[in-house]
Amino acid sequence: MKGKISVLMCAYNASRYIKEAIDSVLKQTYHDFEFVIVDDGSTDKTLSIILGYSDTRIQIIQREHNYIESLNAGMKACKGEFIARMDADDKIAPERLERQIEVMRQHPDMAVCCTWGRTFGYVDEPIGYSVKGWVKNAYFWFVTGNYLMHPTAMIRTSFIRKYHIRYKDYPYAEDYKLWTDITRLGGKIYVLPQQLFFYRINKSQVSVKYREKQRETRLRIQQEVVEELLRRMKHPQKKTIETLYHRMLMLNKAELMQGSEVITTMYRLLRRTHYFV
Repeated sequence: MKGKISVLMCAYNASRYIKEAIDSVLKQTYHDFEFVIVDDGSTDKTLSIILGYSDTRIQIIQREHNYIESLNAGMKACKGEFIARMDADDKIAPERLERQIEVMRQHPDMAVCCTWGRTFGYVDEPIGYSVKGWVKNAYFWFVTGNYLMHPTAMIRTSFIRKYHIRYKDYPYAEDYKLWTDITRLGGKIYVLPQQLFFYRINKSQVSVKYREKQRETRLRIQQEVVEELLRRMKHPQKKTIETLYHRMLMLNKAELMQGSEVITTMYRLLRRTHYFV
């Protein structure tokens, strides 16, 4: 549907905060959107709260608990030209959708548009301000970590459909993997330097409860990015650098070198060569 936005939210046991999240979407200054809400097998009052809304833009999908597959089911159901991600415990500024779709319409080659934000709850501070505008060499910079805020993203649906992109089983870092898949295929990233998103900080968040598993998944993704950059490399010392990388992995396996140290060393080497661009 040209010009239409699909707002995608996946909710699991989010009864405490989901009303604030839904209300912030329904109060948008841009009105031409569908609101796809996936209930990911909630056992609290989440579903009953969603069912309490009569807004015809809301489309409800019920699934058994499997967060990543619920995200995929929601993304598949989206009919809009753009997919705007939203989490069930956050809030967005009233003008978020209007500002993002304006930028994406101006640049048909833009695959993803993210924004700046601000935390609230236990901590009140700006987030995302380290990146703004077009992200040059977007794939390379994912060696350093995930620099995009998933719930701020607006994604061009045609890009997702063209390359059959979906969320994959990368526990607690499925968004990080999504961005590396998009940029590996040439998707262009833009960060709108406006504070249009409010990220709730609470003690029960997945990123807090499962920090170690998330760290392991993050290292796995960083390793994949390094290996793809090595594959693309045209530097005359490519074989030497590849050999060094594999020997460092052996040291890591022998617990003589941390995985983060391997990634940091490779980041410095790759940044100095520039032969992968």
